[in-house]
Amino acid sequence: MVTWMRGEELHRRAREWAREHVKRLEEVGVTPKLAVLLLHDDPVELATQRRFVSLKARDVREVGGEVEVYELHEVPPERRTKEALRLLDSLNKRDDVTGILIQKPLPPYVDEEALFQKLAPEKDVDALTPESKKKLLTRFDLDRDVLPCTPAGILELFRMYGVEVRGMDVVVVGKGELVGKPLAVMLMQLDATVTVLHALSKEREPYVRRADIVISAVGRPPELYRDNPWRLTGDMVKEGAVVVGVGGKVDPATGRWYFDVDERSVAEKASLLTPNIGGVGLATRARVLKNLIRTTYQVARAAVSSRIVGGP
Repeated sequence: MVTWMRGEELHRRAREWAREHVKRLEEVGVTPKLAVLLLHDDPVELATQRRFVSLKARDVREVGGEVEVYELHEVPPERRTKEALRLLDSLNKRDDVTGILIQKPLPPYVDEEALFQKLAPEKDVDALTPESKKKLLTRFDLDRDVLPCTPAGILELFRMYGVEVRGMDVVVVGKGELVGKPLAVMLMQLDATVTVLHALSKEREPYVRRADIVISAVGRPPELYRDNPWRLTGDMVKEGAVVVGVGGKVDPATGRWYFDVDERSVAEKASLLTPNIGGVGLATRARVLKNLIRTTYQVARAAVSSRIVGGP
């Protein structure tokens, strides 16, 4: 019988932890403030990103923080990178903004490298700047470092449910900069044997079928995409596998979610499985809160170092 790896407890603990640190920060006149940039104009991506951002913003506000959301999808494509860089320069300089999140994926005409080079590393909530990525190539601390939110959330779920990755055959489907790539690196640092599959992989199912752990981070459900659609089904995984579903998209016409993993069929084969609702999403939101508090301490130490003692 499958065990569901739910993120509610991680999310609850993170909210309590963040709320306590917000109180500590307020004692020295600092309030965590998250600035979020939305740049995509594709209807599916924009609808999905708005949903994600609304949930993250609600979490931050509930623990006593503040949120500013900047939607740049109406800026003409040829000017969008320049406008985003201008905005980032302003947000980097503002002492009241203690964390910045550039919602990914980005449209192909936006210069992603330029944006993350511009983003101040001490305010990088998603840990995607070049400086932040260096941590993944050495030993990282899951409990203290600002790490990519979804990969770190998945590792926290594994720890909570006793999933051992050392020596295990792990398949990550999807090589995106937000989840697939950083997660693969982090798993290798933990001594897993990692295979990364993507749209140009010649064969995906044989690798998936042999894996002890399968992490699906594609986000191209057949209901919304004709080009390179993906759905993980029960006949594709071995008996007793651990399965994590990451990818999901919102249909802008109906508001309905569609996910990478066919929950019902996979549950018949998997030993542990994340639910499509209440699994990785909540673990990711928990990590956003933790990362924002940590970036707030980093910014606050620079601004009022004589009044800040300790931190998370």
